[in-house]
Amino acid sequence: MARARRTVRKPTRWTDAEWRRVEDAAPVAGVPALRFVREAALEKADALRGAAPPPAPSRRRRAGDELVHQLARVLNNLRQLQRVAEDDWDDDNARLAAEVIRTAEAATAAAPERAREAAALLAEIGPLGSALNDLAHAANTAEHLPPDAADVLVSVFATLTKFLR
Repeated sequence: MARARRTVRKPTRWTDAEWRRVEDAAPVAGVPALRFVREAALEKADALRGAAPPPAPSRRRRAGDELVHQLARVLNNLRQLQRVAEDDWDDDNARLAAEVIRTAEAATAAAPERAREAAALLAEIGPLGSALNDLAHAANTAEHLPPDAADVLVSVFATLTKFLR
């Protein structure tokens, strides 16, 4: 059965705080933020008219699967930062990035077995992942690490280490 194509666009406006709430909740649900908004709106509409919501799609990611996906994105950014540091002869940050990469790889390997703890890490890794992505973009553009790189790397390391305990 072919799925209906989504063609209707309805722009909305959010405050920073409102959108942060959505971005914090979406990874816990295992879906991207915009899909989270669409599904929440449809669930509310069904509830208000007394209809039963449709069954959840079978392809929805579980928290452990979503964590593996997010950690893969984190690893991609970490590897970019390590490469920039190495290219810039920034040995201290290159070593720090390498250690965070090892920790992220260990967290990725542990994620499927620790699915119950995945939601908590997803809530923490979301904002850190965004900061890491911004940092990698800035580093790739400038061809050197920004001054706050070590702070972000240490925060990611601390969060991942806490998950692995």
